[in-house]
Amino acid sequence: MRYILAFAFLISLQFIVNSQCNGSEPAINFGPDTILCQGQTLALNAPSGFNFYQWSTGTTGANITVTADGTYSVNAGLIGSTIILNGNFQGGTTTAANNFTTAYGPGTGGTYGLLSTEGQCAISTSPSLVHNNFSFCGDHTTGTGNMLIANGASAANTTVWTQTVNVATNTDYVFSFWEMNVLNTTAVASLQLYINGAPISGIIPTSTTACVWTENPGVWNSGASTQAILSIVNQSTLTSGNDFAIDDIYFAPICLVTDTINVLYDTVQVNAGLDLLFCANETDTLTASANVDISAYSWSSGQQVSSFSPTTTGTYTVTGTSLNGCTSTDAVNVSITAMDWNIAQIIMGPSDCGQTNGYVSAITSGTFSDPASYTWTGPDTNSSNFINASVWDNLSAGWYYLSIESNGCYRYDSMEVTINNPPIAAVSATPLTGIYPLPVNFTNSSQYGTTYDWNFGNGSTATTVDLSGQNTTYDTTGTYVVMLVAITGSCTDTAYVTIIVNDPPVIPPTVPVSLETANVFTPNGDGANDVYTFTMENITSIDITILNRWGNVVYQSTDPLFKWDGKAQNGVDALPGVYFYTFTAKGAQDEPFDGHGFIHLIR
Repeated sequence: MRYILAFAFLISLQFIVNSQCNGSEPAINFGPDTILCQGQTLALNAPSGFNFYQWSTGTTGANITVTADGTYSVNAGLIGSTIILNGNFQGGTTTAANNFTTAYGPGTGGTYGLLSTEGQCAISTSPSLVHNNFSFCGDHTTGTGNMLIANGASAANTTVWTQTVNVATNTDYVFSFWEMNVLNTTAVASLQLYINGAPISGIIPTSTTACVWTENPGVWNSGASTQAILSIVNQSTLTSGNDFAIDDIYFAPICLVTDTINVLYDTVQVNAGLDLLFCANETDTLTASANVDISAYSWSSGQQVSSFSPTTTGTYTVTGTSLNGCTSTDAVNVSITAMDWNIAQIIMGPSDCGQTNGYVSAITSGTFSDPASYTWTGPDTNSSNFINASVWDNLSAGWYYLSIESNGCYRYDSMEVTINNPPIAAVSATPLTGIYPLPVNFTNSSQYGTTYDWNFGNGSTATTVDLSGQNTTYDTTGTYVVMLVAITGSCTDTAYVTIIVNDPPVIPPTVPVSLETANVFTPNGDGANDVYTFTMENITSIDITILNRWGNVVYQSTDPLFKWDGKAQNGVDALPGVYFYTFTAKGAQDEPFDGHGFIHLIR
């Protein structure tokens, strides 16, 4: 059994427990599927007592240690006795003596020995005895016994060995043999197992090194079959090389016991983010992230959130716990530049109108750790944007902005340089709206102006040197924007007032309105008087309701072109009889109407 114990193949996880299993074989149970944290391992142990073990990892021992994601399974086998005759070719040197047939012909001799011709085979104790160029190699079983040696044919799907055996139904069988190359060459044979004309294993090439035996196995379930035609087939089409030997062919019933477990590694990886460098008057945020959902974050500084704003310099470590309870950590460095200084005050000197005699000045407090650099910006055109001084003078009116930098940190402030007594424009009008022709009076309540420019929006303008009122008449419909500009030297201010002029009202002519209705209709489908409706003129809307004599609503409509076909709201014909109607309506000039009456429905 030693060659069976060394099976190096993956037995199918789907199998039928056959007659070789009788309930006394050991059970295998790996437990439920599991999730592991990074660095953890899981030992999977199959019980002793089996002839062989085949794990999905390729391991053939009873135990494995799991270190990575995957589906792990084991097939443990109890093997019966082989039912092949002379599977090790010890019956003699002919195919008949060993109870098999082959598509290869017997060796006929030639220049290189017995197997000089392709597509021939022989049974011998060493390849070198049947071909001068073949290597000296022992058989697989003892090293001195027989083996089948072939000078490979160049036709694919050539049967090397075949034997027919009887089998039990619904039974698992192992079919195996050993193969080797008889030359040191890369031009190798490619052998495959077949049962009843169908492959049961992959195509396995022989080793490129001579005299190295390699097992070629497969597992087959008999199903309803009672007979198995066992075949070893060469799929190589090489004309040079393709020379091989086979030995120890084995076919036996097996009992397979298996179990499977899915193992998933939690791959949680936490990232604390980039290192932070910021100034004490600023804030920045540490934000942890992860490649999976996290149930909790914990920072070395005590915070239990994913992100927060640090307040001290140092190394911050975050630990993230996944939903599976696995943890990951990462660290980030935070450096906060101290700022022991501030802008205490900005003072300003105003500028005279049209002049550049204003100034701004900054007063600081505290101590600079690095010499301060002042940058002023503003509307003045006679200076650059970089004035490395605490005072900026000879300025016109406007806003001026300061930034002070020290040791890479900034503070900011601003100040407006104002104008001494600038003009303030103010205007009002009476009336603000009306129909044309519309006379309007304007009042000038401006301050500090010396000259006033008026634009009345209707093509009229005026210029005055005092606060005298103005007037104009608007003769056409429209919206007029009146502008007053107060002027003092080169300084100005503008005020606006809007006048709305409307058309005189139009009195619409009277529109005749009428509404008539019949009091009898006959919805019998004869095409005459089949619907009930109103005859209306200049009616723009209507809301009509028709009720039966018990006060139940049978019809409603808001369509001015309504037509009642004599059916109730449920679609059933209304009964003959007297019905009551009520309506409200509006005419073309929005005048209201309402009324009520009786209808006779006759069928």
